[in-house]
This record gives sequence, structure tokens and C-alpha cells, in this order.
Amino acid sequence: MVDQYNQSVFNQGIPPEEMRAVCCDLTITPNQLDGMKFDVVVCASSYHHFPSIENVTKVLASYLKPGGSLLVADLIKPSSAESARALFPIGEYNIVAHNGGFEEADIKAAFEGAGLINFSFTTACKAKKHGHPVQLFLAFGTKEVAEEAN
Repeated sequence: MVDQYNQSVFNQGIPPEEMRAVCCDLTITPNQLDGMKFDVVVCASSYHHFPSIENVTKVLASYLKPGGSLLVADLIKPSSAESARALFPIGEYNIVAHNGGFEEADIKAAFEGAGLINFSFTTACKAKKHGHPVQLFLAFGTKEVAEEAN
């Protein structure tokens, strides 16, 4: 997917120094990207697989330039345990870790714990899984720009 994105950018005449996608496991080595910082970091449909969204959010925020934005798209937690069981049957948990979604407060706490400001959370879309309704959110936060000393 990353290669396809980068090829599309190249085909538009945009140099890689200006825009490119990268893919790596940021939890293995703290400075795996050789000090690179980004204007935007996007994490889509992954948070529900992480054991600690607090840690992942801190790592992702550490790769933002001052004023940069973190965007996360993922599942909104179903309103009842019955709905959660219908959407995410027990057998599916044996394949990949899955926490079943998030409430706004969960994501807000993770963003604030990572030092992000201007938090927003909105329902992005509604869909169906196994015939049951599911909602996806889009969360946004910004890395604060430090004021320069006079």
C-alpha cells in the first residue's frame, strides 16, 4: 500500500522530499526514522488492535513537527455488551487482539496524555458488520508550537 501511494505521488510530479508515505514498526526502536518529523501522521483502523493506545499515541505524537496533526480513524465502542459480542464474535479475538472500539473520553485522554491540543472527535461514518450497525470516528489533535524565548 505504501509503495502504491508513493508511486501515485511520484506520478503527480511531487518529489519524495515534499510528500511520501513510510511504514515501519515504531515500537521496536525509538528513533527508527532517523529524526524525521511529519506535518501529519495518520493511523486508520488500527487503534483497536493495540494493547495500549496511550503508548502508541505518545510514539506517534513524537514524530510530529510542532503544529503537526495526528489523525486517528477507528471504531466507536458499541453501546451495549450484546452489540459488541454480535460485532466481534469470540472466535475473531483468537486471530488478532481486538478491544472492540473506543469512547470519545478514551481517545481524548490518550491525545492529552501525549501532549496534543485542539482535540476533536467526530462520527465519520456508519456501516454494518455481520448485519449490525457500527460507527467509525475521526479524532484530531495538534502538537503544540513552543513559543520562542524573547
